[in-house]
Amino acid sequence: MNFAKYARCMKKHIKNNKISDERFVNALLKPYVIAGEIDNKNGEEIYFDKSRVSLLLNMHDDIPDALRDALTHPNIYKWTEDNFTEFLDEYFFENEICQVVNDIVDLISKDASIMDRTELLNKREKPNEFLADVLIDTIRHRNDRFDSEAEILRNGSYCVKVIYGDIFKYAFKNRKKENRICVIPVDTAFHLHVTRKYENNPLPQVSEKSIHGKWLTQWEQSGASLDCLKERIEKSIKTFDKGEACEGEYPLGTIAIIEKGNTVFYLIAISKFDENNNAHSSAEDIRRIIDKLTAFYDCYGQGYDIYIPLLGTGKSRANISLQESYDYIVDNLKENKSRIQGNMYIVIYKDFIDLVKTEV
Repeated sequence: MNFAKYARCMKKHIKNNKISDERFVNALLKPYVIAGEIDNKNGEEIYFDKSRVSLLLNMHDDIPDALRDALTHPNIYKWTEDNFTEFLDEYFFENEICQVVNDIVDLISKDASIMDRTELLNKREKPNEFLADVLIDTIRHRNDRFDSEAEILRNGSYCVKVIYGDIFKYAFKNRKKENRICVIPVDTAFHLHVTRKYENNPLPQVSEKSIHGKWLTQWEQSGASLDCLKERIEKSIKTFDKGEACEGEYPLGTIAIIEKGNTVFYLIAISKFDENNNAHSSAEDIRRIIDKLTAFYDCYGQGYDIYIPLLGTGKSRANISLQESYDYIVDNLKENKSRIQGNMYIVIYKDFIDLVKTEV
Protein backbone atom coordinates (compact mmCIF):
# COMPACT_ATOMS: atom_id res chain seq x y z
CA MET A 1 0.00 0.00 0.00
CA ASN A 2 1.33 3.44 -0.87
CA PHE A 3 0.80 6.86 0.66
CA ALA A 4 -1.88 7.91 -1.86
CA LYS A 5 -4.16 4.97 -1.04
CA TYR A 6 -3.63 5.49 2.68
CA ALA A 7 -4.37 9.23 2.55
CA ARG A 8 -7.46 8.82 0.37
CA CYS A 9 -8.80 6.13 2.68
CA MET A 10 -8.28 8.37 5.72
CA LYS A 11 -9.88 11.44 4.12
CA LYS A 12 -13.13 9.56 3.43
CA HIS A 13 -13.89 9.61 7.16
CA ILE A 14 -12.92 13.14 8.29
CA LYS A 15 -15.35 15.42 10.15
CA ASN A 16 -15.43 18.09 7.46
CA ASN A 17 -15.31 16.67 3.93
CA LYS A 18 -14.99 20.19 2.50
CA ILE A 19 -11.41 20.47 3.73
CA SER A 20 -9.02 20.69 0.78
CA ASP A 21 -6.66 17.87 -0.08
CA GLU A 22 -3.77 20.28 0.44
CA ARG A 23 -4.76 21.09 4.02
CA PHE A 24 -5.56 17.48 4.93
CA VAL A 25 -2.39 15.91 3.51
CA ASN A 26 -0.17 18.44 5.27
CA ALA A 27 -2.05 17.84 8.53
CA LEU A 28 -1.73 14.08 8.07
CA LEU A 29 2.02 14.32 7.51
CA LYS A 30 2.66 16.89 10.26
CA PRO A 31 3.10 14.37 13.13
CA TYR A 32 5.74 12.60 11.04
CA VAL A 33 7.36 15.87 9.89
CA ILE A 34 7.67 17.06 13.50
CA ALA A 35 8.96 13.67 14.68
CA GLY A 36 11.57 13.54 11.93
CA GLU A 37 12.49 17.21 12.35
CA ILE A 38 12.05 17.68 8.60
CA ASP A 39 12.74 21.15 7.21
CA ASN A 40 12.78 22.60 3.72
CA LYS A 41 15.82 24.24 2.13
CA ASN A 42 15.09 27.46 4.03
CA GLY A 43 15.09 25.69 7.37
CA GLU A 44 11.29 25.98 7.66
CA GLU A 45 8.86 23.17 8.44
CA ILE A 46 8.23 21.36 5.15
CA TYR A 47 4.86 22.05 3.47
CA PHE A 48 3.37 20.68 0.24
CA ASP A 49 1.43 23.02 -2.03
CA LYS A 50 -1.73 22.16 -3.96
CA SER A 51 0.16 21.02 -7.06
CA ARG A 52 2.50 18.68 -5.15
CA VAL A 53 -0.36 17.22 -3.14
CA SER A 54 -2.29 16.52 -6.35
CA LEU A 55 0.71 14.69 -7.82
CA LEU A 56 1.09 12.60 -4.66
CA LEU A 57 -2.60 11.67 -4.38
CA ASN A 58 -2.83 10.77 -8.08
CA MET A 59 0.34 8.67 -7.81
CA HIS A 60 2.19 10.80 -10.36
CA ASP A 61 4.99 11.56 -7.90
CA ASP A 62 7.03 9.59 -5.39
CA ILE A 63 7.53 10.39 -1.71
CA PRO A 64 10.07 13.28 -1.38
CA ASP A 65 13.57 12.30 -0.31
CA ALA A 66 13.33 14.54 2.75
CA LEU A 67 10.48 12.43 4.14
CA ARG A 68 12.15 9.13 3.33
CA ASP A 69 15.49 10.24 4.82
CA ALA A 70 13.75 10.79 8.16
CA LEU A 71 13.02 7.06 8.42
CA THR A 72 16.49 6.69 9.97
CA HIS A 73 15.59 8.98 12.86
CA PRO A 74 15.97 6.88 16.06
CA ASN A 75 12.65 8.02 17.56
CA ILE A 76 10.58 8.32 14.36
CA TYR A 77 7.95 5.74 15.39
CA LYS A 78 7.54 6.80 19.01
CA TRP A 79 7.38 10.51 18.31
CA THR A 80 5.03 10.14 15.32
CA GLU A 81 2.68 8.00 17.43
CA ASP A 82 2.70 10.60 20.22
CA ASN A 83 1.86 13.40 17.79
CA PHE A 84 -0.80 11.43 15.93
CA THR A 85 -3.34 11.57 18.78
CA GLU A 86 -3.76 15.33 18.34
CA PHE A 87 -4.26 14.91 14.57
CA LEU A 88 -6.97 12.25 15.08
CA ASP A 89 -8.80 14.35 17.66
CA GLU A 90 -8.89 17.37 15.34
CA TYR A 91 -9.97 15.66 12.14
CA PHE A 92 -12.08 12.64 13.15
CA PHE A 93 -15.12 11.92 15.29
CA GLU A 94 -14.33 9.24 17.84
CA ASN A 95 -16.88 6.79 16.38
CA GLU A 96 -15.31 7.14 12.90
CA ILE A 97 -11.81 6.20 14.00
CA CYS A 98 -12.81 2.55 14.39
CA GLN A 99 -14.07 2.50 10.78
CA VAL A 100 -10.86 4.15 9.58
CA VAL A 101 -8.84 1.43 11.29
CA ASN A 102 -11.02 -1.30 9.75
CA ASP A 103 -10.62 0.15 6.27
CA ILE A 104 -6.85 0.42 6.64
CA VAL A 105 -6.68 -3.15 7.97
CA ASP A 106 -8.57 -4.26 4.85
CA LEU A 107 -6.04 -2.49 2.60
CA ILE A 108 -3.13 -4.05 4.47
CA SER A 109 -4.63 -7.52 4.20
CA LYS A 110 -4.72 -7.21 0.41
CA ASP A 111 -1.16 -5.93 0.06
CA ALA A 112 1.70 -8.40 0.39
CA SER A 113 4.30 -5.62 0.18
CA ILE A 114 3.49 -4.25 3.64
CA MET A 115 6.45 -4.84 5.94
CA ASP A 116 5.90 -6.48 9.34
CA ARG A 117 2.21 -6.97 8.60
CA THR A 118 1.54 -9.07 11.71
CA GLU A 119 3.22 -6.56 14.00
CA LEU A 120 1.20 -3.74 12.44
CA LEU A 121 -2.12 -5.56 12.77
CA ASN A 122 -1.41 -6.34 16.40
CA LYS A 123 -1.52 -2.59 17.09
CA ARG A 124 -5.02 -2.04 15.72
CA GLU A 125 -6.48 -1.73 19.23
CA LYS A 126 -4.40 1.44 19.68
CA PRO A 127 -5.52 3.62 16.72
CA ASN A 128 -2.94 6.38 17.13
CA GLU A 129 -0.05 3.89 17.14
CA PHE A 130 -1.52 1.73 14.40
CA LEU A 131 -2.36 4.55 11.99
CA ALA A 132 0.92 6.35 12.64
CA ASP A 133 2.93 3.17 11.98
CA VAL A 134 1.03 2.49 8.74
CA LEU A 135 1.75 6.05 7.60
CA ILE A 136 5.46 5.47 8.21
CA ASP A 137 5.33 2.18 6.30
CA THR A 138 3.73 3.88 3.27
CA ILE A 139 6.60 6.38 3.24
CA ARG A 140 8.98 3.43 2.80
CA HIS A 141 7.20 2.40 -0.42
CA ARG A 142 7.14 3.99 -3.85
CA ASN A 143 4.12 6.19 -4.34
CA ASP A 144 4.22 6.68 -8.11
CA ARG A 145 2.87 3.82 -10.21
CA PHE A 146 4.97 4.17 -13.35
CA ASP A 147 7.53 1.60 -12.24
CA SER A 148 5.35 -0.32 -9.82
CA GLU A 149 3.97 -3.76 -10.47
CA ALA A 150 0.58 -4.54 -8.97
CA GLU A 151 -0.16 -8.26 -8.73
CA ILE A 152 -3.78 -9.10 -9.51
CA LEU A 153 -3.85 -12.88 -10.10
CA ARG A 154 -1.70 -15.88 -9.33
CA ASN A 155 -1.41 -19.49 -10.47
CA GLY A 156 1.18 -21.28 -8.37
CA SER A 157 4.55 -19.59 -8.80
CA TYR A 158 3.33 -17.45 -11.74
CA CYS A 159 1.30 -14.28 -11.57
CA VAL A 160 -0.47 -11.57 -13.55
CA LYS A 161 0.64 -7.99 -12.87
CA VAL A 162 -0.25 -4.51 -14.09
CA ILE A 163 2.59 -2.22 -15.15
CA TYR A 164 2.52 1.34 -16.45
CA GLY A 165 4.63 2.42 -19.39
CA ASP A 166 5.27 1.84 -23.07
CA ILE A 167 5.02 -1.70 -24.49
CA PHE A 168 8.17 -1.04 -26.52
CA LYS A 169 10.18 -0.60 -23.34
CA TYR A 170 9.86 -4.37 -23.04
CA ALA A 171 10.32 -5.15 -26.72
CA PHE A 172 13.32 -4.13 -28.82
CA LYS A 173 15.33 -2.94 -25.82
CA ASN A 174 15.32 -6.30 -24.05
CA ARG A 175 18.77 -6.49 -22.48
CA LYS A 176 18.01 -9.41 -20.21
CA LYS A 177 19.19 -12.90 -21.07
CA GLU A 178 15.74 -14.40 -20.55
CA ASN A 179 13.34 -14.59 -23.49
CA ARG A 180 10.14 -12.60 -23.28
CA ILE A 181 6.99 -12.24 -25.37
CA CYS A 182 5.45 -8.94 -26.50
CA VAL A 183 1.95 -8.87 -27.99
CA ILE A 184 1.50 -6.55 -31.00
CA PRO A 185 -2.05 -5.98 -32.35
CA VAL A 186 -2.21 -5.91 -36.17
CA ASP A 187 -4.83 -6.23 -38.92
CA THR A 188 -6.01 -9.45 -40.54
CA ALA A 189 -3.84 -8.90 -43.64
CA PHE A 190 -0.71 -8.33 -41.54
CA HIS A 191 0.07 -5.21 -43.56
CA LEU A 192 3.69 -4.08 -43.54
CA HIS A 193 3.43 -0.56 -44.96
CA VAL A 194 3.21 2.35 -42.54
CA THR A 195 1.40 5.28 -44.13
CA ARG A 196 3.14 8.56 -43.32
CA LYS A 197 1.46 11.97 -43.31
CA TYR A 198 3.57 13.28 -46.18
CA GLU A 199 2.24 10.55 -48.50
CA ASN A 200 -1.25 12.08 -48.62
CA ASN A 201 -2.56 8.59 -49.33
CA PRO A 202 -6.39 8.54 -49.61
CA LEU A 203 -6.32 4.84 -48.64
CA PRO A 204 -3.82 4.65 -45.78
CA GLN A 205 -2.80 1.27 -44.44
CA VAL A 206 -1.05 1.06 -41.07
CA SER A 207 -1.23 4.24 -38.97
CA GLU A 208 2.14 5.43 -37.74
CA LYS A 209 0.48 6.23 -34.40
CA SER A 210 -0.81 2.70 -33.80
CA ILE A 211 1.13 0.00 -31.93
CA HIS A 212 1.26 -1.89 -35.23
CA GLY A 213 2.79 1.11 -36.99
CA LYS A 214 5.24 1.84 -34.21
CA TRP A 215 6.32 -1.80 -34.19
CA LEU A 216 7.01 -1.78 -37.94
CA THR A 217 8.95 1.47 -37.59
CA GLN A 218 11.07 0.15 -34.74
CA TRP A 219 11.54 -3.14 -36.58
CA GLU A 220 13.27 -1.27 -39.41
CA GLN A 221 15.14 1.06 -37.04
CA SER A 222 16.53 -1.98 -35.24
CA GLY A 223 18.26 -2.99 -38.47
CA ALA A 224 15.79 -5.70 -39.46
CA SER A 225 14.37 -5.88 -42.96
CA LEU A 226 10.73 -5.89 -44.01
CA ASP A 227 11.56 -7.78 -47.19
CA CYS A 228 11.36 -11.28 -45.73
CA LEU A 229 8.91 -10.45 -42.91
CA LYS A 230 5.82 -11.39 -44.90
CA GLU A 231 7.29 -14.83 -45.62
CA ARG A 232 8.18 -15.30 -41.94
CA ILE A 233 4.65 -14.33 -40.91
CA GLU A 234 3.05 -16.77 -43.34
CA LYS A 235 5.40 -19.58 -42.32
CA SER A 236 4.68 -19.01 -38.62
CA ILE A 237 0.91 -18.96 -39.11
CA LYS A 238 1.06 -22.19 -41.12
CA THR A 239 3.25 -23.86 -38.47
CA PHE A 240 1.60 -22.73 -35.23
CA ASP A 241 -1.80 -21.18 -35.83
CA LYS A 242 -2.85 -23.40 -38.77
CA GLY A 243 -4.90 -20.48 -40.10
CA GLU A 244 -5.70 -20.22 -43.79
CA ALA A 245 -5.69 -16.95 -45.70
CA CYS A 246 -8.65 -15.95 -47.86
CA GLU A 247 -7.81 -13.30 -50.46
CA GLY A 248 -4.75 -12.31 -48.49
CA GLU A 249 -6.50 -12.04 -45.12
CA TYR A 250 -6.56 -14.31 -42.10
CA PRO A 251 -9.34 -14.79 -39.50
CA LEU A 252 -9.51 -12.45 -36.52
CA GLY A 253 -7.38 -13.80 -33.70
CA THR A 254 -4.73 -15.28 -35.98
CA ILE A 255 -1.28 -15.13 -34.37
CA ALA A 256 2.14 -15.05 -36.02
CA ILE A 257 5.28 -15.68 -33.96
CA ILE A 258 8.21 -13.49 -34.98
CA GLU A 259 11.47 -13.61 -33.05
CA LYS A 260 14.17 -10.97 -32.83
CA GLY A 261 17.02 -11.53 -30.42
CA ASN A 262 15.53 -12.73 -27.16
CA THR A 263 12.16 -11.09 -27.78
CA VAL A 264 9.31 -13.13 -29.21
CA PHE A 265 6.59 -11.05 -30.83
CA TYR A 266 3.03 -12.33 -31.02
CA LEU A 267 1.48 -10.44 -33.93
CA ILE A 268 -2.24 -10.90 -33.36
CA ALA A 269 -4.96 -9.87 -35.83
CA ILE A 270 -7.57 -7.81 -33.99
CA SER A 271 -9.20 -5.85 -36.82
CA LYS A 272 -10.17 -6.11 -40.47
CA PHE A 273 -9.73 -3.37 -43.08
CA ASP A 274 -12.73 -2.33 -45.20
CA GLU A 275 -12.58 -1.06 -48.78
CA ASN A 276 -11.43 2.35 -47.51
CA ASN A 277 -8.68 0.78 -45.39
CA ASN A 278 -10.51 1.67 -42.19
CA ALA A 279 -10.01 -0.94 -39.49
CA HIS A 280 -13.05 -2.56 -37.88
CA SER A 281 -13.66 -4.89 -34.98
CA SER A 282 -16.23 -5.34 -32.20
CA ALA A 283 -16.31 -5.84 -28.46
CA GLU A 284 -17.25 -9.49 -28.92
CA ASP A 285 -14.41 -9.92 -31.41
CA ILE A 286 -11.96 -8.57 -28.82
CA ARG A 287 -13.29 -10.99 -26.18
CA ARG A 288 -12.75 -13.94 -28.53
CA ILE A 289 -9.32 -12.65 -29.58
CA ILE A 290 -8.18 -12.37 -25.96
CA ASP A 291 -9.37 -15.92 -25.32
CA LYS A 292 -7.44 -17.10 -28.37
CA LEU A 293 -4.33 -15.22 -27.17
CA THR A 294 -4.31 -16.75 -23.67
CA ALA A 295 -4.96 -20.24 -25.06
CA PHE A 296 -2.16 -19.80 -27.63
CA TYR A 297 0.22 -18.64 -24.92
CA ASP A 298 -0.68 -21.68 -22.82
CA CYS A 299 0.34 -23.91 -25.74
CA TYR A 300 3.41 -22.12 -27.07
CA GLY A 301 4.53 -19.62 -24.39
CA GLN A 302 7.19 -21.92 -22.91
CA GLY A 303 6.85 -20.14 -19.58
CA TYR A 304 8.29 -16.89 -20.95
CA ASP A 305 7.14 -13.60 -19.42
CA ILE A 306 4.49 -12.04 -21.67
CA TYR A 307 3.61 -8.34 -22.05
CA ILE A 308 0.09 -7.54 -23.26
CA PRO A 309 -1.12 -4.02 -24.16
CA LEU A 310 -4.78 -3.05 -23.90
CA LEU A 311 -6.41 -4.39 -27.07
CA GLY A 312 -9.19 -2.86 -29.18
CA THR A 313 -9.15 0.66 -27.72
CA GLY A 314 -7.57 2.59 -30.58
CA LYS A 315 -7.42 2.29 -34.35
CA SER A 316 -9.25 -1.05 -34.42
CA ARG A 317 -12.59 0.80 -33.95
CA ALA A 318 -13.90 -1.86 -31.58
CA ASN A 319 -15.55 0.96 -29.63
CA ILE A 320 -14.49 -0.30 -26.22
CA SER A 321 -12.99 1.75 -23.42
CA LEU A 322 -9.61 1.28 -21.83
CA GLN A 323 -11.38 -0.06 -18.74
CA GLU A 324 -13.39 -2.57 -20.79
CA SER A 325 -10.28 -3.86 -22.55
CA TYR A 326 -8.50 -4.28 -19.22
CA ASP A 327 -11.52 -6.05 -17.72
CA TYR A 328 -11.77 -8.43 -20.70
CA ILE A 329 -8.15 -9.53 -20.20
CA VAL A 330 -8.48 -9.93 -16.44
CA ASP A 331 -11.83 -11.72 -16.64
CA ASN A 332 -10.46 -14.17 -19.19
CA LEU A 333 -7.48 -15.00 -16.99
CA LYS A 334 -9.68 -15.34 -13.90
CA GLU A 335 -11.74 -17.93 -15.78
CA ASN A 336 -8.63 -19.66 -17.16
CA LYS A 337 -6.04 -19.51 -14.38
CA SER A 338 -4.42 -22.69 -15.64
CA ARG A 339 -3.25 -20.71 -18.70
CA ILE A 340 -1.00 -18.57 -16.48
CA GLN A 341 2.11 -20.62 -17.24
CA GLY A 342 4.56 -17.72 -16.89
CA ASN A 343 4.48 -14.19 -15.51
CA MET A 344 1.98 -12.11 -17.44
CA TYR A 345 2.05 -8.30 -17.53
CA ILE A 346 -0.83 -6.09 -18.64
CA VAL A 347 0.87 -2.95 -19.94
CA ILE A 348 -1.10 0.29 -19.56
CA TYR A 349 0.35 3.39 -21.18
CA LYS A 350 1.39 5.84 -18.46
CA ASP A 351 -0.86 8.64 -19.81
CA PHE A 352 -3.86 6.39 -19.08
CA ILE A 353 -2.90 5.86 -15.43
CA ASP A 354 -6.04 7.59 -14.11
CA LEU A 355 -8.41 6.05 -16.69
CA VAL A 356 -8.17 2.40 -15.71
CA LYS A 357 -9.19 1.07 -12.32
CA THR A 358 -6.91 -1.87 -11.59
CA GLU A 359 -7.62 -2.58 -7.91
CA VAL A 360 -8.97 -6.06 -7.15
